[in-house]
Amino acid sequence: MKNNLLKYILILSLLMNFSLLGTAGYNYYKRSRPVAASLNCDPRTNYLFQKLSLKPEQIKLFQQKALSFHDLLSKNRQEIAQLRKSLIGFLRTDNPDHKAIEDTIAQINSRQQDMQKMIVAHMLEFKGMLAKDQQKKFLDLIEGAMAKRKEAAYPVCP
Repeated sequence: MKNNLLKYILILSLLMNFSLLGTAGYNYYKRSRPVAASLNCDPRTNYLFQKLSLKPEQIKLFQQKALSFHDLLSKNRQEIAQLRKSLIGFLRTDNPDHKAIEDTIAQINSRQQDMQKMIVAHMLEFKGMLAKDQQKKFLDLIEGAMAKRKEAAYPVCP
């Protein structure tokens, strides 16, 4: 009786370990793929294509422009992340260099402002490739996404 119970627990433990390893591997795979490299099968992009009822030539043109755009965004995000690490390094010192902190904050703000300008220019370029009815749908989708992001950033506490 005791041996059967131990065998059952061992099998159960092995199944849990395999399922955890499989889940970890799947999550690693999903996070390690850059958006630009997987643009053809990115569910967010396909959702956009479907909602806007894009023609095949529009899809091809959008994909071409989006690849370089996403690469540039990724590079800028990495630069901002590095600047934030530098900022934290300055804050960790016993006597923080206020000038260096202010300069780093200014660099972060400048990069973020440049990114925002790039994003708006990209959205305007994309909007220009759309028909009038598609433009309205596109802007409605952006407005909805911004509203959801604002709600997530500033949750209302009961």
